[in-house]
Amino acid sequence: MDSAPDTEVKGSVFTYKVVLIGEGGVGKTNLRRQYMGEGFLTEYLNTVGADFAYFSDKVGDDLYKWSIWDLAGQPKFSNVRPVFYAGAFGTLLCFDVSRRETFDKLDAWVDELERHTHSEGTPIVIVACKMDLYDEDKHISFDEVEAYRKKLVDRFNGRFEISFVKTSALTGLNVHKAFDNLRNAIRNRQDE
Repeated sequence: MDSAPDTEVKGSVFTYKVVLIGEGGVGKTNLRRQYMGEGFLTEYLNTVGADFAYFSDKVGDDLYKWSIWDLAGQPKFSNVRPVFYAGAFGTLLCFDVSRRETFDKLDAWVDELERHTHSEGTPIVIVACKMDLYDEDKHISFDEVEAYRKKLVDRFNGRFEISFVKTSALTGLNVHKAFDNLRNAIRNRQDE
């Protein structure tokens, strides 16, 4: 998905603000970087408050302009995060498959999202990050993740789509699929 100038657009232009949320170190920044074609960072860098990136891609004749907000996951930034949720159209809810505690804290992230989006909620893609590290004998069961996805669908009474994608920013596995799922869920919600 190459960045495309506005002058080549024959279809519609859509502008979406999305937030990447989850505990610190789960892989949100590398997920965003890989999607944007910036490559993988092997050194962990703390996001301070929020990291913003702008990216556009063409799908068919349409142009999608992404305003991607990567929110810092460390508790010390919880007081500054609320302002970054405003106006979000969708959410990538991320956890690290090799660190169970990051999955266990997803509810707290969804609570924060719901409090600060000031709407009926946003489409969510649950993103299992770091599949390159996954060991089925040691790490979380994906049946458990699917049960959590269904719990969120019930929580929000089916008001918007919630999907689940297994990714690896290191290998590129399903990185574009996560954003594609989010784009499709946002479009479906707008078409209702």
